[in-house]
Amino acid sequence: MATAFGVFTGILTVIGFIQSNTPDRPNQYETKFRIHVALDNPHNGPSNAGGDAPDIRVWNQAGQFLGGTYDPGRVSSGSFRDVTVRLSQPHQPTYALFTGNDDAICIAYITNSWADGQKYAWVGNWADSSSCRQSWYYSNIVLDGKSLNCAWIDRNGDLPKTAFQTHIHEFADVSANQGKGVSYYCGNNPSLKWYEHWEPNSISYWVTPRKRGVVEGGGPWARDAEDAQTAVAVGPVKPGSENRKKLSGARPAFNETRLVRSSRPEHSAVTLCESDSSAGPDLVSLHEGKFCDMKTREILPLCDGPGVASGDCFDDSIASLRVRGGARLSGRDVAVDTKEYSEVLEWGA
Repeated sequence: MATAFGVFTGILTVIGFIQSNTPDRPNQYETKFRIHVALDNPHNGPSNAGGDAPDIRVWNQAGQFLGGTYDPGRVSSGSFRDVTVRLSQPHQPTYALFTGNDDAICIAYITNSWADGQKYAWVGNWADSSSCRQSWYYSNIVLDGKSLNCAWIDRNGDLPKTAFQTHIHEFADVSANQGKGVSYYCGNNPSLKWYEHWEPNSISYWVTPRKRGVVEGGGPWARDAEDAQTAVAVGPVKPGSENRKKLSGARPAFNETRLVRSSRPEHSAVTLCESDSSAGPDLVSLHEGKFCDMKTREILPLCDGPGVASGDCFDDSIASLRVRGGARLSGRDVAVDTKEYSEVLEWGA
């Protein structure tokens, strides 16, 4: 099993590679984000029309709201969308809040360009079972030999997380983050914080040590927080969102109808099924020779795998569970529980 430090350094190494995949340099009254999506909402069907890119709000280091972009448009699986946020003042947008819209998306990475030339990145690996244990899945996005996982967000309740915030320059590289590991970044603090309520429009932010408990320069959007080391900064409510139906009661099941067939060794069916926070399509791991049923969390061997002569298995050729041999089936292989997949996604080299 990977150590916490190994996971941490691996994620930041991936971030270093991604920094070359950033939007163009903005002017001093803008900041630009690239949102790269690994998977979109399964309810969009086989047409793969895409999911909704998140709303983005940004604040400066003192918790002052600088600007927001809402409903930036659609983005399909494996694609990205560049989003520009207009700033009220030419300040560094060190905090960003990414809020899901109606169609769920699984974000593989986000990159951010500032007017002064600085570039930053965040990757969906921070959500997986080896780090922060949020809703996650694999992706088919590989940069410089590094595979990315993705983080799900959604507004309408199909998935538990509706938004997350980043203090994005804290995700720079290993040398700039000595003494900070997975437990720090996954502590649900201002560096990386996840939300579950409807349309969040506020963030937590760090208060400098000499001013702990006192919020200065925060403007009309800031207020004191109970924690002496942090404060809460509030942004505007999204136009029209107060008229939308809010989350209430039991949430609907995340009903995936796609199948992923992957030849990549890092796409483990065992890891996916055993994670209590993974969400997404069933997976055939050709490298492992195993199948993960995401609904039942059952792991089965592939029927054509070595040494699979009897017992339940998954027939990859017809996408169905098979019960092999035995007196109860008169020596015949019988296919049962045939899966109805709307689409088969082929991932790998």
